[in-house]
Amino acid sequence: MLLALFLIDLAAGLYLFLPLVGRRNAGVKFYRLILITSGVLALCAYLADFAAHGGHFRIQALPAIVLTIVVYATLRFPKRLIFRIPAVLLGIVYVVLPVIAWREATHTSIQWSIVGALSSVALLGSVNLAMLLGHWYLVVRGMAIDPLKRLTIATLAATSIKIIAVAIAIVAGGAWYEVAIRQGIFFWMRAGWGLMGPLLLYPMVWGTVKIRSTMAATGILYVDVVAVVIGEVLGAWLSAIAHLPV
Repeated sequence: MLLALFLIDLAAGLYLFLPLVGRRNAGVKFYRLILITSGVLALCAYLADFAAHGGHFRIQALPAIVLTIVVYATLRFPKRLIFRIPAVLLGIVYVVLPVIAWREATHTSIQWSIVGALSSVALLGSVNLAMLLGHWYLVVRGMAIDPLKRLTIATLAATSIKIIAVAIAIVAGGAWYEVAIRQGIFFWMRAGWGLMGPLLLYPMVWGTVKIRSTMAATGILYVDVVAVVIGEVLGAWLSAIAHLPV
């Protein structure tokens, strides 16, 4: 279930942060790439959920897979309802599914599940989409730098929100001893890599983006992605122990 949780959070984040890129900037092919990526991630989450519960599905990722196929097929009609309605429905599904997955994987309350799910979706989505967009600048020469700037700022905002959420969860939930002492090595790796890492890397990413050095920015974002993935995997495991979004 922790694998299914991670995969569905990443799939949701990639899709939900696409509006910050803009179809006119990156083009239809980039949107197709992200839809394929998020669809495959949702499928893998579906299979992981199947394996975790012996054939019984608890997070019901099938609607996300079906809607992704519909959105992909109607992507050429951006102004028609045949595209807009499935696109909005897929966005709603990708807000609800991570919350369900967090509830099932960590057994936290619905309130903490919402906090944990949405903060993880924001962090994973913004960082990974920024890294993928950085590569896209090698494909589409002369593309405006504004989308990468927006995603860079979104990464900083998502990191800040995640740090606040973890701090509040530990203090309000009284989990300091259980998480930071008994599971100390894992928590401090989680905090160092997944929380402080993106925060410390932000000035370097922003500096390279400002001078439009997209190759350098992409290289730093690689490190950012590794840090966030390590942090979120450890965070999900600790959350399952503490029943709080840490």
